[in-house]
Amino acid sequence: MTREEIVKKLLETDAVFRELKNKHEELDKKIKKLEKHHPMTHDLELEIEKLKKEKLYYKDLMERKIQEYMSAQS
Repeated sequence: MTREEIVKKLLETDAVFRELKNKHEELDKKIKKLEKHHPMTHDLELEIEKLKKEKLYYKDLMERKIQEYMSAQS
């Protein structure tokens, strides 16, 4: 099973994974919107960094679920 198939399967069957993916995508949209602001203020830069760390956290949680699924299939 490919990684894409695993992600698709988890999106279909795992509500927690689906929520993690939604949060990740939501943060991505917020970051992109904030990055378009000019001039960029220090506070805005800090906010973007905070959001990027949070986005990475959700990505890590999704990756853990993918790895758990792959291990269970072995």
